[in-house]
Amino acid sequence: MSEIMVKAENIRKAFGSLLVLDDISFSLERGKVLSIIGPSGSGKSTLLRIITQLEKADGGSLEIKGEKLFESGVYAKPDIQKRIGRYTGLVFQSFNLFPHFSVLRNITEAQRSVLKKSRAEAEEKAYGLLRKMSLEDKAKSYPCELSGGQMQRVSIARALALDPEILFFDEPTSALDPELTRDILNVIRGLAEEKMTMVVVTHEMNFAKGISDHAIFMEGGVIVEEGDPVSLFDNPQNKRTKEFVRSFEG
Repeated sequence: MSEIMVKAENIRKAFGSLLVLDDISFSLERGKVLSIIGPSGSGKSTLLRIITQLEKADGGSLEIKGEKLFESGVYAKPDIQKRIGRYTGLVFQSFNLFPHFSVLRNITEAQRSVLKKSRAEAEEKAYGLLRKMSLEDKAKSYPCELSGGQMQRVSIARALALDPEILFFDEPTSALDPELTRDILNVIRGLAEEKMTMVVVTHEMNFAKGISDHAIFMEGGVIVEEGDPVSLFDNPQNKRTKEFVRSFEG
């Protein structure tokens, strides 16, 4: 039986009187890819931020690799939260690189501060990831000297440098033109082929259909429909899912 890497049950989140997540439940097995689609404001990014501990949930339960991050809205002790946080990595849509750090330091900084690696160890890891991203010649460059696609590949390398077991992507191509989008999607596709466990929030419908093992459509803070990607994209059952998917056709 496959290991359950993420198990979310009845997650709720509100900002004041605005309920942004309502009764969200799903699970994700090791080596699988989950795509989450839906209109802006549907709660997709908030869900990712809760799982990666950038936001606190108001209710529900969440397990990462069998460890409870929170249950009935009550969080585990700080040391457990910290350990669970090491299992996850998040790639933002806006890159979030340190502008005053070189590419190399952007990738080595967390390795040294969080994982306590030596400079030599961190740089060896960083150069290996830069080679994987076809960016080895950009190690000494600064973010302002890179294209959007290059910055996003650096942000993926930075996330991978901490050896997460689950990688989350929040609209990783939303700030990129079509040619650069293709480069980033190829990187993510390569990670999927390596059986990296991933959750991908995206508007790239054909990509989501081709890469995913499971897909979820969210709107208004709830899961409207979910299933295998071929069924969800080619034969959605919910009227709103049909409208959303068809809006991207062609």
